[in-house]
Amino acid sequence: MSRLFGNRRLLVLLLSMIALLSMMGMTRGERNELTLPERWIKNVTDTVGSGLYRPTSVLVRWFHAPSPSGETSASTQVLQLKSQLARLQEENRQLKEIIGYRKGNEVSYIAAHVVARNPDRWNNRVMIDRGSEDGVLVHMPVITNQGLIGRVIAVTGHMADVQLLTDSDESPGIAAHLQTAHGTYFGIVDGFDEERQRLVMKYIPATAKPKKGDIVVTSDQSDIYTGGLLIGTVDGVAPGEYGVDKTVYVKPAASMEQLSYVLVVRDPEKIQLRQFERQTGAAGNGGK
Repeated sequence: MSRLFGNRRLLVLLLSMIALLSMMGMTRGERNELTLPERWIKNVTDTVGSGLYRPTSVLVRWFHAPSPSGETSASTQVLQLKSQLARLQEENRQLKEIIGYRKGNEVSYIAAHVVARNPDRWNNRVMIDRGSEDGVLVHMPVITNQGLIGRVIAVTGHMADVQLLTDSDESPGIAAHLQTAHGTYFGIVDGFDEERQRLVMKYIPATAKPKKGDIVVTSDQSDIYTGGLLIGTVDGVAPGEYGVDKTVYVKPAASMEQLSYVLVVRDPEKIQLRQFERQTGAAGNGGK
């Protein structure tokens, strides 16, 4: 009898180890697809998590209802309009003689609701109620009406995990443009300064003269993000790591605190680019 009991304990231990290794595999590396066991475990945990998150999020939004003044919304719209105007002027200068640029390649959006948020990783990840069955793919950018908040990093049939810009541990750099009164400069938004609560934009040329309030948007040269998505505004400037460039601290345009409804950006051009990279093996470590 004692031998049978001991065998049962050994069996339980082995099953526990298998489950633990499966869960560890879900967080290891960055892959475009999840395995079948990972999808099954994720669907179960996502369903339970979303059920607990919904009533809590309703109470949080009730206590933190926005001011009816509409000042924040108005200022955000002004920034977005300025960003769009600067981008259109630059495109008109470079592409005014090219006919049919991006014709029939319109960007579309997939509306989604934030259904869960891990308290331990509040500034890093959120879960939305749209997945591959709704057209959501890994790497697609996610925005709100205020601006960019992050990108999709894992997808199941009807759920997706979104990595926020404030995730300073694993987030890849974002190819971006700094729009100033003296010109537009290319740089990389790479990292989040916890103390300042600001995004960090690196490799700005030393000749640039950024000022507080200048706009930062995604670049068309990114292999993930659609060009012209509003990231934020300049809040501070410091010398770069190598002394020949500048580092800019960017205040995110979108609030990451009370996320409710978001839009997943479906850009056919970027989807085709990712497919080409997979076919040719040209994809790097997550892209920009």
